[in-house]
Amino acid sequence: MKKITCLLSLCLCIFVCCKDDVEAVLQVAGDNRPELEKVLSHYRDEPLKLRAARFLIENMDAHYCYGGKAVDGYYHDMDSLFTHKEGDRGFWNTQYDSILNLYRNGMNVDVKHRLYDVAHLKSDFLIASIDSAFNLWRRNWNKQYGFDVFCRYVLPYRVGEERPDNWRAEFAMSPGEVADYERYTDNYSYAYNMANTRLQWIRSTIFYPSCFLPDFPLSMLGHLKLGTCKEYAHLCVALLRTAGIPSAVDFVPQWGNRSLGHEWCAVLLGEGVTIPFAPGERLGEHFAKRKEDRLPKVFRQTFEKRPESLRMVAREDVMLPKVFDTPCIADVTDEYMETSDVTVCLEHPELAGSRFAYLAVFNDREWKIVHWGRICGKRAVFKSMGRGVVYLPVYYGKSGMLRAGDVFLLDKHGRVRSLEPDETGGRTLRLKRKFRDDRSNQFLQSVIGGKFQVANREDFSDSLTVHVIPKLEDNRYHTVQLSYGGEYKYFRYLSPDWSRGNMAELYTFDAAGDTLKPKRLLGNFHVRPWCGVENLFDGNVLSFYDSHDVYNVWYGWEMERPDKIACIRFLPRNDDNFIREGEDYELLYWKQGRWVSLGHKKGNADGILTYDRAPFRALFLLRNHTKGHEERIFTYESGRQVWW
Repeated sequence: MKKITCLLSLCLCIFVCCKDDVEAVLQVAGDNRPELEKVLSHYRDEPLKLRAARFLIENMDAHYCYGGKAVDGYYHDMDSLFTHKEGDRGFWNTQYDSILNLYRNGMNVDVKHRLYDVAHLKSDFLIASIDSAFNLWRRNWNKQYGFDVFCRYVLPYRVGEERPDNWRAEFAMSPGEVADYERYTDNYSYAYNMANTRLQWIRSTIFYPSCFLPDFPLSMLGHLKLGTCKEYAHLCVALLRTAGIPSAVDFVPQWGNRSLGHEWCAVLLGEGVTIPFAPGERLGEHFAKRKEDRLPKVFRQTFEKRPESLRMVAREDVMLPKVFDTPCIADVTDEYMETSDVTVCLEHPELAGSRFAYLAVFNDREWKIVHWGRICGKRAVFKSMGRGVVYLPVYYGKSGMLRAGDVFLLDKHGRVRSLEPDETGGRTLRLKRKFRDDRSNQFLQSVIGGKFQVANREDFSDSLTVHVIPKLEDNRYHTVQLSYGGEYKYFRYLSPDWSRGNMAELYTFDAAGDTLKPKRLLGNFHVRPWCGVENLFDGNVLSFYDSHDVYNVWYGWEMERPDKIACIRFLPRNDDNFIREGEDYELLYWKQGRWVSLGHKKGNADGILTYDRAPFRALFLLRNHTKGHEERIFTYESGRQVWW
């Protein structure tokens, strides 16, 4: 164990201090040095392959995978799960939960057991990987990019921190695929067809684990049944590189306007041209579908050690945030959007404990670091920051994060606006939600034009439309008072075309205010799993009706007897982040590194919370203490909540 610890420490020293030095890397290879020297000797008469081998070896000290009994067991059980041919989303999630619970504690220990490539990879593996990569590069469709691009984005034998395996053989192109590719001079225009064809078996189940998990070996991903965006990105890169297409994993460590981060595949055309790509998409569609998602920073996972990375720049033994504790990371934010350099005035720079400060963004409950900058006196400059995002300057060290300056908004024009509160006066806030409403608003729009009808014939050939849903401002419970003549036996909701009938709750009442209970359910029951009409009156605002069909979608019921409906109460499909009657809310604003309370209020039937004497220019957070965890920072501008 002592020998391993010394090796790891020496590896750290090498990749920090001796970039591109093959001999320095060989010195820390220990008993594995002859294997690496064998690779160099093998290619002594092939200059280009020798350069490729040197590129791999001089960067190997920065790469590792995880070892241990828990990791081995996790790989074995997950591989067995992936080969299972039957099951729905519930099955896969249940099985995954069971495996995680079995190995969770052990993997928390195994995360400390790193197997560095420089000390473990053998010559046969490296030679086979290099030869295979060169065979791909020499195909007719790969002539348009040079050796440097090849080394960086086709040659590497790994994508992330997975255990290296023979994935090029697993994903090798068939003779038919090779013949198809030979017909194209521009492989990039054809890349997504190949990748998506070979990705068609992937299930769309997304799983967000709550603990550390090692990256899957790439060959295991060939029969992936579920995973995170990381697994899908790794598989995309492996498949594209198997065709010789330069590609890499790009990622945002934390979204600028919602929780979590994201990883995806990037096809690299050279000269800074990047095309985002994910399973099931055409090239370039990825962020066209995510127009509301804001990118504070975008980084690329690289195989080579980048001299501009914070791990290389820091040099001394500085504690770094996990995202920056690697030399194999490149800032590519400018390839995705317009950015701005931001100069921040720092408070108490002596608290930094190092030469660096950081910018953090809000992740529903806490601030997450997304970039770093050098401290110069009482200022720090942060390069290429994404716009339309709220940032908090912080220091980072053994005690975690410490506030370093005022929270600010970098607006879409690149202007900086302080959000430290002005408490000299006060204003009234009318709050309708605790979380941004992009998705919820889509569902709200989908019911506009929907019709409520009554009839005495089961086929609704004699239907009477008693209400047409108008334009609605907020996705919450809506109550409709009805006035029409006669009594009717049947009731239904007729959905607008293309909306799939998305309704969460639907109730009818008589003149006395009593609920009219269904005798028999009617309608289109060609629905998605767990999305039947019974969800409309189960009391769960997060369950909903969702049809496979898009035309003439309707559902309703036969009443126990002909009656007159006096009132309809309905709730479109939603995220349950509107103001709920009777629930406990607290409004807070950010002031000098902490949240200050403006008091608790109970939700009302109107779905609006009113707060008086709130500070100007402040950053707010509305918390629901009754239930739920989705919360989002906002400002209050022109009488409405603006989400960040």
